Amino acid sequence: MTESTTIRWEQDRTGLVTLVIDDPDQSANTMNQAFRDSLAVITDRLEAEKDTIRGVIITSAKKTFFAGGDLRDLIKVTPETAQQLFDGGLEIKRHLRRIETLGKPVVAAINGAALGGGYELALACHHRVALDAPGSKIGCPEVTLGLLPGGGGVVRTVRLLGITDALLKVLLQGTQYSPRRALDNGLIHEVAATRDELMDKARAFIDANPESQQPWDKPGYRIPGGT
Repeated sequence: MTESTTIRWEQDRTGLVTLVIDDPDQSANTMNQAFRDSLAVITDRLEAEKDTIRGVIITSAKKTFFAGGDLRDLIKVTPETAQQLFDGGLEIKRHLRRIETLGKPVVAAINGAALGGGYELALACHHRVALDAPGSKIGCPEVTLGLLPGGGGVVRTVRLLGITDALLKVLLQGTQYSPRRALDNGLIHEVAATRDELMDKARAFIDANPESQQPWDKPGYRIPGGT
């Protein structure tokens, strides 16, 4: 696979790259095989062209941001294919880790619901801005299906919020937050009233933080509330 089918690369003259997730085959973006393949291609390109990149914005061309794991894929898993699913999860986590350690500011411009894998994708970004759209929800509700986040969400929420808040606010209750409540509970950094303001705030973060990293990659970092 040499091209990305579900993620569009748009780069402006200042070196700002916008990655637009837009699966041509479905109405919502999910972590299916096409997305996994596209993520690999895009991550390779980000690393190869790092010197010409000022920052990265991840957003979606759909009404929602990203719907998470593809339940149609998950439902087909058998003991024989379990290893394959496990390896696929590790692969996604590896690529997300490569993106968050790129050394460039990475912002999630969440233009609609970001649930499960969608929120995990946003967690791998250094800054999260959400559009205050009606009906938009943010969180990891997969526990209500008997599943736990498999794309780095457990580790990143614990490092972001601390063990107690990560468990009670995100991982064990499956709460789906409105953008405003997600902001109040520390899941995101900013909300925006319009699509234009969403992108403006994402660009402003990149302008203000030419070198950016995750809190947990900074020297002296401690998990909130203790280990």
